[in-house]
Amino acid sequence: MDALTVAVLSFVVVASATFGAAFFLLRRWPAIDPERLESRGAGVRASSILRFESELASRWQRLASRLGMALGPGDRKRRLQYRTKLIQAGFHDPRAVTILMGAKVALALVGLVLYPLYGSMVARVLPNMFTISAALGCLGFFLPDFWLRGRLQTRKQRIVEAFPDVLDLLMVCVEAGMGFDAAVARIAASDHTGHSPLHRELTRMHLEIRAGRPREEAMRDLGERTGCPEVKRVVGAFTQAERLGTPLGRTLRVHAEAARVDRRHRAEAKAYLAPLKMIFPTAIFLLPAFILIALAPAVLTLGKIFSSIGGAR
Repeated sequence: MDALTVAVLSFVVVASATFGAAFFLLRRWPAIDPERLESRGAGVRASSILRFESELASRWQRLASRLGMALGPGDRKRRLQYRTKLIQAGFHDPRAVTILMGAKVALALVGLVLYPLYGSMVARVLPNMFTISAALGCLGFFLPDFWLRGRLQTRKQRIVEAFPDVLDLLMVCVEAGMGFDAAVARIAASDHTGHSPLHRELTRMHLEIRAGRPREEAMRDLGERTGCPEVKRVVGAFTQAERLGTPLGRTLRVHAEAARVDRRHRAEAKAYLAPLKMIFPTAIFLLPAFILIALAPAVLTLGKIFSSIGGAR
């Protein structure tokens, strides 16, 4: 290897390590605030979670939207079901349904032509061309549904985990003398990470109430957007307390205690299931190693004995 090759490889390695470290420090390390790295003019325009951009930012989103409008299903009931799932997954833009439909169509077309394209690249006829292409097309068509289901379950789990703490804070604020709307605004602003789905939904509800939407309707819509039975139950209790004029602090205290008990029960259930889940990895990975370590010396000794006996004969 000559000196020029060594110099080029050294430069590539050092540059890759530098860019990797910079990416980790600027994007992944929570101690560094990425907002301070943005230009000052980027934050001049006021934005709200109740508004949507007139144009889609990504070129792939625009392409998927066109495919969804051209080739997507026109069934209104099916589109409404996807709209509900996307809202519960955190996508409130009405165009998300069309983008999802376009992504399903695009991935199905890619799956259909992927296997024949591979056959043309290797320059030979592949077996089961139609069957495998159809299977890949079906897999590509249903792949966005699997992704949406996983995102929906993850978001619901995060909402359920954060719900007891939010109820505790709401109870403290209300019992301290704050109004319900002020307490909701205070709790929604307490999310320092900016990624909590429950805090974002509370912010949306607060902005809708400030915009003139009735509080009961906004709270009911909060339960529908989260899709969690726990949130719907507490929203129903809030609505009933507001109608009957009962103290809201007492209602909050009861449901906060119930939410903490439910969280403790879920943790206990996971703790009880942990040993059962560890049986299969232990039996598959650890038990063969234990058996090998325990029996290998005896097997080797027996082999030597049998070989010596055979040699003596």
